[in-house]
Amino acid sequence: MKRLALIVMSASALLPALGAGGMFRQAAQKPKPAAGAPAAKPAAAAEEEIPPAAPDALFPALVARVNSKPILGRDLEQRVRTELTAIGDPAWKNLREDYRLELTSQSLGALIATELLYQKAMASGITVSSADVQAEFTKVQKSFASDAEMNVALANRGSDRAGLMKDLERTLVVTRFVDEQVNKKVSVTPGEAEEYYKTHTDEFRHPDMVRTSHILVMVPEGATEEQDRLARQRAEALYARARKGEDFAKLARENSMDPSASQGGDIGIVPKGQLDSAYESAAFALPVGGISEPVRSRFGYHIIKVTDKKKEGLATLEEAREDLVRFLKGQKVQMKVGELVDQLRKEARIEIYIPVGTSFEATPSTASSPRP
Repeated sequence: MKRLALIVMSASALLPALGAGGMFRQAAQKPKPAAGAPAAKPAAAAEEEIPPAAPDALFPALVARVNSKPILGRDLEQRVRTELTAIGDPAWKNLREDYRLELTSQSLGALIATELLYQKAMASGITVSSADVQAEFTKVQKSFASDAEMNVALANRGSDRAGLMKDLERTLVVTRFVDEQVNKKVSVTPGEAEEYYKTHTDEFRHPDMVRTSHILVMVPEGATEEQDRLARQRAEALYARARKGEDFAKLARENSMDPSASQGGDIGIVPKGQLDSAYESAAFALPVGGISEPVRSRFGYHIIKVTDKKKEGLATLEEAREDLVRFLKGQKVQMKVGELVDQLRKEARIEIYIPVGTSFEATPSTASSPRP
């Protein structure tokens, strides 16, 4: 379920400044039906089939429309529940009313922004091949112990394989559009990097750090002993191949069940204290170039390769430059995407069918400080 939620949210994660407050004010200026009971819709939209909401759903089947395209309550609920998981998964009914409203507003704003970008991308002629979508589907499929488990996870979020393929296609289209329209047009000069380093020097002080790549053989929550045994067996086979000298990055790309697979398993350089305890203990115990036997964490079995280590201290500008440039470029991309979404929102017809609070102002997300 978590893997599916990350996929559905990944396109929205590109959007830093959703401007939910302005979006909802704009929507409020248009005729709007009572919450949960959409009023008359355009003839074409009325013919669309909207899946009914589950009996225990948090939201009605239809929560909004963007240029007549529906935003479903089940997608909003999935995003909300994913956000709640990060804070311990509290019961919806136990949350303060103002927090529920805020979370609903932010989550719906992200879904609407993604839909705006998708519509713009399609209008711009952005497409992805069925092979690209299938490749992403295969990555998801590998994160489950069986097809049956994957089908259950999809059913639990009110979807199926066809729905997942559609989500993947949309995510790829939006990602490609943002890459072509924003990423490729944004750059960071050496002077900008130097200025940031000079004015934020303390951010480059760090504890002991380790850079690792890994291959994850995922073990689902609540796995049986047999499932665990099979996962470990697969991890041991991959470890043996890595020890014999096979290219670790290639093994990770082809076998890892972690999103880092696309980077050859590399998760970057991380300060001590921020990794899973079992993973971290193994990583810091290895020399640079060392490869661990399968390490069990709460996610599954990892084969870990240490590619760099740094002792506690202050990173120089040259040491930090690559990550710093990536960080500063990310900030610029966030700003540009936010501006693009704001412009698309002004040109769109957005109808909201649930309470969101017209006075609520969404704030831009804040990127974490760069780390050497």
